[in-house]
Amino acid sequence: MDFEMLKAAIEIKKRGFEVANKRRRRELKERTHEKWLHGLNGVFMVREAGRSLFDDAVTLQQALTLDGVAFCFIGGVAQQHWGEVRQTSDLDLNIHCDLGLESVVLTALQKHMTFRDKQASRDFQSFRVFMGRSPGGYDVDIFVGYTPFEKRITERAVMQDYGLATPLRICSAEDLVITKVVAGRGQDWVDVNTIIQRSGESMDWPLIFEELDVLLALYNEASRLPRLKQMVNAEYPDRLPGRRGTDTD
Repeated sequence: MDFEMLKAAIEIKKRGFEVANKRRRRELKERTHEKWLHGLNGVFMVREAGRSLFDDAVTLQQALTLDGVAFCFIGGVAQQHWGEVRQTSDLDLNIHCDLGLESVVLTALQKHMTFRDKQASRDFQSFRVFMGRSPGGYDVDIFVGYTPFEKRITERAVMQDYGLATPLRICSAEDLVITKVVAGRGQDWVDVNTIIQRSGESMDWPLIFEELDVLLALYNEASRLPRLKQMVNAEYPDRLPGRRGTDTD
């Protein structure tokens, strides 16, 4: 993939993040009491009351696997394993899809989910972000990328036991840090800190810094990389994990 195509793909991804974040803020402001009560199933995994968020994650995973879609869970679901268990009431996924095959992925997704509204359908066509609703009624945000990085995320994904009938396919700890630094919201930095504390010693930090060096430059957010390095050094002052005691500068 040449530089101009990569830059164009990143711009679409950046706009997709902006659209998804704008929608999340609006939906949070407009959240009804009924929607909040339903979300508690996802937060606390209350199965007896109905389908939990994690039940829907298993169902979606089985469907995408059957359709041959390259994917993994990112966001809150992956955070439960690599960082600290925290509240989450929606699903976030990364899908890799080559240019020209968007309709194949869309068909697979619509077999098992609906768009949240008509605007979400238009957003998919423009920004390759599927903002849907699961069979159990939970919000699902799916980023459908075609860059080499999105492909590498799916290739580095791992299966993890969540105490369910089926292990979930989640992104690696490295890729969770990368995606959260790229997103760069307040909660993302909180999550990154807990990932560093829980999983940092065994992570491939050179890989993370190498990926972010390119991605953040394309996003015009290069200042986020020094911030990440400072956080890692604050937790491991004597040596940076994965760098055999060398510095991060």
